[in-house]
Amino acid sequence: MENQRTQTKVAMNYGTIFGLAGVVIFLLFYFMGTNIQSRLPQWISYGVLCVFIVIGIKSYRDEDLGGYINYGKSLWTGVLISFFGGVITAIFTILFFKFISPDMIQRILDSTQQNLVEKGMSDDQIEMAMDYTRTFMTPIWLFTFSVLGTTLMGFIFSLFISIFMKKEESLFKSNIG
Repeated sequence: MENQRTQTKVAMNYGTIFGLAGVVIFLLFYFMGTNIQSRLPQWISYGVLCVFIVIGIKSYRDEDLGGYINYGKSLWTGVLISFFGGVITAIFTILFFKFISPDMIQRILDSTQQNLVEKGMSDDQIEMAMDYTRTFMTPIWLFTFSVLGTTLMGFIFSLFISIFMKKEESLFKSNIG
């Protein structure tokens, strides 16, 4: 095989494309004025992640591994795609909160506080929850949670996707041509 790509290189390529697609999806919903609490952008991003995991594994299997891939290698390829995509979206998240919409963190905190009030929590409970929430709204935590969250979801999706993407070479291959 001439110039076979590595698993990491394939995952970086598809992860980067997924990450950029995730950024575009987020910006579209942001500029359309979608409610901060809406889960629709997240669900669409999960669907896009699944598509890129499938396409990435298939590309690696068919173009670099001669049409065969075992479950473990398929799973790891999907996890790597998710990881690299998570890094891209994490970098964007920090840039977004720092430069594009610095007031977004305060809007999220206000929305969270309103939800806690609507749930009927006491003032002490709300204050404790808000202190906890503020702690994790720093750039390093946002970056960490974005990468870990995307990678974890990619792992879960890849567990199932790899069942269908694996294609192992038969031990009883015939040499009769």
